[in-house]
Amino acid sequence: MLQREATVLKLVRVSSQPDWEAYHQIRRHVLFDLRGLSGYDDHHPDDRKPEHIPLVFTDGAEFVGALRLDLTANKNGVVRTVAIVAERQRQGIGRAMMTAVETLAMAQEVVRLETYAAPDAVGFYSKLGWEIVDAHRPNPLMAKLLK
Repeated sequence: MLQREATVLKLVRVSSQPDWEAYHQIRRHVLFDLRGLSGYDDHHPDDRKPEHIPLVFTDGAEFVGALRLDLTANKNGVVRTVAIVAERQRQGIGRAMMTAVETLAMAQEVVRLETYAAPDAVGFYSKLGWEIVDAHRPNPLMAKLLK
């Protein structure tokens, strides 16, 4: 019987050119191309603000996810543009990535995270302990208190 090697999932702060390329490629493909949207901006200034942390999630040498953690006032944080490579979805990657970003947020002394969840992702966030704060938006606002 063949055994698959144990995966080494890791959240990495984007810093190198290959990191930036993977970050943008994953977000553009999953959040724009697959949804029939256009206008993704690889050079959006929000990705480079000092209080914003662009992140990629890796499985060994493979880039499998991307997101950005924005640090805001009052020890809050906002999780933005969460994307998992299409062929790796529904394999626990998203759950592992969100656990890792929560750990990172706590290390940054964040006590509450928010996200504007795509309607098809509300169930995913709910399973991870996020609560709907404002359902009257195209992308409902959800939040989670960190311990």
